[in-house]
Amino acid sequence: MISPEEFVERLCRVAADRGPRRFPRGGRDRQILMKSIVMLLDTERWYTEGEINALLRDWSREVAPAIDADHVTLRRLLVDYGHLERTPDGSTYRIGFPPRPVAFDLEVDDIDVRATIAAYRDYAERRRQRRGSDSAA
Repeated sequence: MISPEEFVERLCRVAADRGPRRFPRGGRDRQILMKSIVMLLDTERWYTEGEINALLRDWSREVAPAIDADHVTLRRLLVDYGHLERTPDGSTYRIGFPPRPVAFDLEVDDIDVRATIAAYRDYAERRRQRRGSDSAA
């Protein structure tokens, strides 16, 4: 089971810390990143392909700037792993139900992914500034 603490730590380290890097090939980090995308979607609605593409571009810019993957690759991963379902004509998408879901603590769903990454970036910047002022002294 992935705890909220593990989710936040891995999301920050993999998605926002030093890049560019590839989308993880497997394991918990991949599942955490996919979950962080799905958490930005409304479970009650269908999305057009354009809306999904825009959301994935926003996710790449705001949440996971260290990950080098375009919105088409991300959308394909989400569909292939069952996190997104699409209509047969590929025009609309909704949250899917993966066949072998990784267990996440229910509290993970309460995490504001964008705010978490913003706070991490602020923290990392303050740390860099402190290091710079310490070495200048």
